Amino acid sequence: MSVFRIWLRRIVLGVIAIAVLTLAGLWVIAPQILVLAREGFPGQVWPTSGTYLEVAGAQTPAAPPAGRALPAAAHDRLVNTSGRALLMERAGVLEYEEYTAGLAREDRFNSYSMVKSLIGAMIIRAVADGKIASLDDPLSDYLGPESPDTTIRAVLTMTSGLELHGLQTKQMEDGDFSAFSGVAELHAFGIERLLPRLHPNAAVAGTFRYESSNSAVLGAVLEQVYQQRLPALLSTLIWQPAGAQTASWRAYPMSGGATAYCCLYARPLDWLMVGRYLLDNGTPEAPFLPQPLWNDLFLPTLSPEQRQDRFYGYHISHNVMDRAGENVAGPFAYFTGHLGQVVYLLPEQNTVVVRFGAQRQPLQATLYDLF
Repeated sequence: MSVFRIWLRRIVLGVIAIAVLTLAGLWVIAPQILVLAREGFPGQVWPTSGTYLEVAGAQTPAAPPAGRALPAAAHDRLVNTSGRALLMERAGVLEYEEYTAGLAREDRFNSYSMVKSLIGAMIIRAVADGKIASLDDPLSDYLGPESPDTTIRAVLTMTSGLELHGLQTKQMEDGDFSAFSGVAELHAFGIERLLPRLHPNAAVAGTFRYESSNSAVLGAVLEQVYQQRLPALLSTLIWQPAGAQTASWRAYPMSGGATAYCCLYARPLDWLMVGRYLLDNGTPEAPFLPQPLWNDLFLPTLSPEQRQDRFYGYHISHNVMDRAGENVAGPFAYFTGHLGQVVYLLPEQNTVVVRFGAQRQPLQATLYDLF
């Protein structure tokens, strides 16, 4: 064998050895990187990469006549902010419905964090159903002694201050997301694996911090108290009664459970139906919640300053339309997701608005343009 071939062989073997050691090191230090690299990042429009669970829809999903084209100002803002869909219904009647970028009614979009608000709604439903005795109960009452030392209310309002302990302590705030973060570990392995390592930081507990780990913990509570998996529970409590079409919910790659904090693929029209169902508090024959609990969830008593500062309640945000000279005013609740996905519930106007897009657009201006 020539000297050149010997050196070439050594180089190849060296490269292979380095690659193997690198992968082994990643599996020890940050195994989530390998898991997430294999899965790929959930896309904005269905179909996309990953593993998904079915949320069964109504036998006959709602199919209202198409809405009118948007007012000019609303259309221009939607297009100029990379919006993909904007729908508005009032008193159960679809008024406006528009899609861009070649998309149409039957296309399904990634909810991102909007699904968190449905988790919050189902937690309050669990209180109404007697499955949860009090929001001030410790998590250990429902998830056992290895669960974080905090209350259901703290995780529901994102004030738990959870951190992930291990070789190093990791923050769980979504804004700190990276391939090495605690949120990435959650996204790869699921809440069951991380639960014993989650602990509240007393220095920040009581302060609002937007953490998907809170929603994941609440999802585990729901599965425990109802003894049902999240997709079946969402289908039974909200999705089917609202008349929504079957949807797809991302599953953790390693554990197979639904990601309670993200990635439900459904039509904007389905979110409009869900918004209407929740705004109406179910039906007169079968209310979703007792009225006082509905008020706490969707129309809590807040000061003007709290609403203007985007008050985060039970996994649902609250704000107010108060710009002088506009045709619409009053409080509203909303679900929000990454890149500007929003469902608005306007109680005083008896109106639901749904917006999907590839980037955010101004929160209140979207509503002012429609009225």
